[in-house]
Amino acid sequence: MFIIFINDLVDVYKENIKMYLSADDAKMYCHVKNVADKYKLQRELENFVDWTSKWQVSLNINKCKIFSVHHRRYSNMGVAPNYVMNNILLEEVKETKFRCLL
Repeated sequence: MFIIFINDLVDVYKENIKMYLSADDAKMYCHVKNVADKYKLQRELENFVDWTSKWQVSLNINKCKIFSVHHRRYSNMGVAPNYVMNNILLEEVKETKFRCLL
């Protein structure tokens, strides 16, 4: 039933955003090469929040984190991973759990 409920969630993203869905978890990811890409990702985070409001899904912002993987070439380009959801700055973490079946 949950899968049917979130089926349109992947349609929310127009930009180069990918989404991984599993059980009650969702992970968004994209390649951020410049400030414009950063703003696109922020806009998609806002779309996600709008989607949760539309479908009355409770969102635990405390569990929402930023995990950044980057190449040395992009580390000095001034694209800091500062993202906001519901006017709350998301915490950046150095490691994360990623459940996956291969």
